[in-house]
Amino acid sequence: MASDTELAEWLGSMLKAVGTTQAHTMVQHYILRDIVTQLAGQQDRPDGFIADMFERVSGLVDQCELAGKPDIEAEMRWYAETFFTSIGKTLEPK
Repeated sequence: MASDTELAEWLGSMLKAVGTTQAHTMVQHYILRDIVTQLAGQQDRPDGFIADMFERVSGLVDQCELAGKPDIEAEMRWYAETFFTSIGKTLEPK
């Protein structure tokens, strides 16, 4: 059985790994959001572009290896909806 010190070290390394992964994911999110926003802004119908992309991504979510795991699938759907809705709001005329 592991000592308290070993468990604390393991937990610390896991927390660092989760934090690092979260940091990378956030940066990727901002990069992707900026790219999609720029692409949408170049279209004749930015809202249609966003809606079509949302539909394509939703289809991929339905087919991925995590489909069928309700909690994870619901989180992916929520994230996709939030992501594309936030982009749509930035494209609305001011």
